[in-house]
Amino acid sequence: MNEIVETFRSSQNSLLLALDGHDSDAIFQASKQLSGAAVKLRTLEASDVDSSLRPLMSEVDELMQASIYRLRFLRDHSSTRLQLLSGWRANQADTYSNPGRGR
Repeated sequence: MNEIVETFRSSQNSLLLALDGHDSDAIFQASKQLSGAAVKLRTLEASDVDSSLRPLMSEVDELMQASIYRLRFLRDHSSTRLQLLSGWRANQADTYSNPGRGR
């Protein structure tokens, strides 16, 4: 049981490092590893987790939150860059309006 949680933590840490490195290949590889570790983690029942695993589970939770924040940042950053590259301007936000018609 401890090995399953440790594998998940290690996979989560690998994803975090890949996200920090902005390496898309490493992100995809770490995501695959994390997916496999998550499948194994799902086999554990809540009653299987004893008090000795709680600190490790807490660390895993913190790593998951850190990954979520980084993914949100990368998504927002990518979206902003795509908008800038496409020539988007703040006054063009209303894409369905006809500029020739009055409002």
